[in-house]
Amino acid sequence: MREPELLVFDDISSALDVETEQLLWRRLLARGAACVAVSHRPAVLRQAHRIIVLREGRVVGCGRLEELLHSCPEMRDLWFAAGGSG
Repeated sequence: MREPELLVFDDISSALDVETEQLLWRRLLARGAACVAVSHRPAVLRQAHRIIVLREGRVVGCGRLEELLHSCPEMRDLWFAAGGSG
């Protein structure tokens, strides 16, 4: 069996404590496959190379976290509602 080239996750860490979530993502990302993850968790968003922000099925922002926090009101709302800082 081959290693996958793409892994797709839908909010897999939402019910985990912080330590378990960090361990899960370290192990998944160490596999070397590209990952697409649906999440609102700050820990996941901080690691993302690109974030796509959707509102009512439409893309309202795309980029790195720092860029989106400056340019996308929806991202700021999601970020601070999820407990993100900075």
